[in-house]
Amino acid sequence: MAVLILTGGAARAANDSIHQVGTFRIRYQTEGEHAIVPDDRNHNKIPDQVEDILTQVMAAHILFVEVLGFPDPLQTERFRSATVIDISVRSKKSMKSNGVAYDELQRSKRGNWIGMKVASSIKAPSNLTPAHEFFHLIQYGTSYFKNRWFTEGTARWSERALGPGSLGPVRKLASWPLSQEQADALFKMSYDASEHFWNPLAAKLDAKGMIPDSPALKRLQAMRYTDGSPVLKDLKLTGWSFIRDVIIELGVVDDVAFNKLGYDRWSEANQFSQQNNAFILRAVEEVVSRYEKAMSANKNSRTDKQDGTVR
Repeated sequence: MAVLILTGGAARAANDSIHQVGTFRIRYQTEGEHAIVPDDRNHNKIPDQVEDILTQVMAAHILFVEVLGFPDPLQTERFRSATVIDISVRSKKSMKSNGVAYDELQRSKRGNWIGMKVASSIKAPSNLTPAHEFFHLIQYGTSYFKNRWFTEGTARWSERALGPGSLGPVRKLASWPLSQEQADALFKMSYDASEHFWNPLAAKLDAKGMIPDSPALKRLQAMRYTDGSPVLKDLKLTGWSFIRDVIIELGVVDDVAFNKLGYDRWSEANQFSQQNNAFILRAVEEVVSRYEKAMSANKNSRTDKQDGTVR
């Protein structure tokens, strides 16, 4: 969703309440414009809405980082001095969106942090905005590219991770690699790039689309919202390793782009520059090529076993 650069004026409000679990912190208010719903069905003195939002972000971290091997934002070179992932709950009217992710390290006397804002209208059991914004932190920690067909397209793909189903809508790719005309159309997309580009490639490269078993997954499966519903809806997620490898590849390619494009720093203009598009697309093509070669090798291996051929 929208990107927000925090300034010193966005420090903790005097009337903020704080709920923190480990490296995850949520700030909220119980009165005024930004007030959350005060319901507390489990009587632990933490409003259910607050608890559910934090639970979803923690679950997204377990799934993407511990289970699927995506880069941990707090361990990346860009954000490694941060000690907290911060979630600030504010009114949708003031935010003008459901959520925003901070793409810069935030510094304060109490320590550095990274984070997001989530609208006070969000009810986590039925809305995956918090997990969507956490996925942006993975992107920002790994690569400086912020072209929206990449950032919003893959973040929209990520919503199926904790949600039901293996993949969102899929439009058939007219050709691969893309023609210049198709690429130009892609570069103008945002969220819709998921169904026009990322989802078709995910389906092409990952027929099974399943989340692998692990001890971390067992912990995730045990997590519940305050209404008792499971945070992880199923074990289906098509293309997770492909998307992960693209993000990791872009963490290398942005250095190449920085040098070849003659940037002196990763300014906002440079992070969103249309010149980045060709580098991002070539990185995707490289990852797709690796997957296609591996799939071909596996197919040949299975054929050899069936006919008894030794190579």
